[in-house]
Amino acid sequence: MPESRPRILVTGGSGQLATCLKRTQPAAPDVHYASRETLDLGDEARLRAYLEANPVDYVVNAAAYTKVDLAEREESAAFLANEMAVKSLATVCRDLGIYLIHVSTDFLFHGDFNRPIDEEQQPNPVGVYAKSKAAGEAALMHSGAQGAIVRTAWLYSEFGANFMKTMIRLGTDKPKLTVIADQHGSPTYAADLARGIWKMIETWSAGKRPQGISIYHFANYGVTTWYDFAKSILALAEIETPIDPILTSEYPVVTPRPAYSALWPRKFSRDFQFEIREWREALADAVAAYKKIEGAQK
Repeated sequence: MPESRPRILVTGGSGQLATCLKRTQPAAPDVHYASRETLDLGDEARLRAYLEANPVDYVVNAAAYTKVDLAEREESAAFLANEMAVKSLATVCRDLGIYLIHVSTDFLFHGDFNRPIDEEQQPNPVGVYAKSKAAGEAALMHSGAQGAIVRTAWLYSEFGANFMKTMIRLGTDKPKLTVIADQHGSPTYAADLARGIWKMIETWSAGKRPQGISIYHFANYGVTTWYDFAKSILALAEIETPIDPILTSEYPVVTPRPAYSALWPRKFSRDFQFEIREWREALADAVAAYKKIEGAQK
């Protein structure tokens, strides 16, 4: 990081991505982490007053409503957090000259895909959650703010609630598991995404700042299914519980999931000179970190 010590605000301060940002934070930046309880992004006047009193150079928006199925019953809450709060944040960042990095999702891509999805693909959101995230992206794109949208997929880590930790818990507690085998995606270790975000800020702070809003996809390289992802998790965790593959049609949910939403992160890797790992390599580190935490708590 440059000697100017960029000032950074991270929203969603209690989530797994924010936690990973804390754990991977370089020494130089001046970073504040704000939870929903301490900073309401939906209140534009208070948000503006906060950022005027606590000026920053960058905001990393890791806050979101992510309850995919519950969103069908809580549509107002989903759009308030995923669209209106983003619109307010973008407006304030525009007016105060703050660069905004907004984290978005692979859930935007419902369709018949057979190769990893790049930034040129037009979103096709299905369901309230996906539509609210798409609306937030649109609000940011039309706000006049500067920065980037970073779409990620199948995010997991040793922190918070996520698929990796759920599989380890269920694999320990249950005699057998069933996991969907016909949905394809790109598992992403939140610590790798966090390091990528720090690299973005380092690059921009060196003078290569964007004009308008750029779109990037960030996921660990490779494509897999939830079933194969689960098998890899249990193998690394040394849990021998058998897993049966099932079809999406055998596990009905309120909101349809994308059948194929693997993301292609080459643009991010190229623009920021950042090496992105293959998903199995990243997963091995995540499981090891989880086991270390669990071992320390016993």
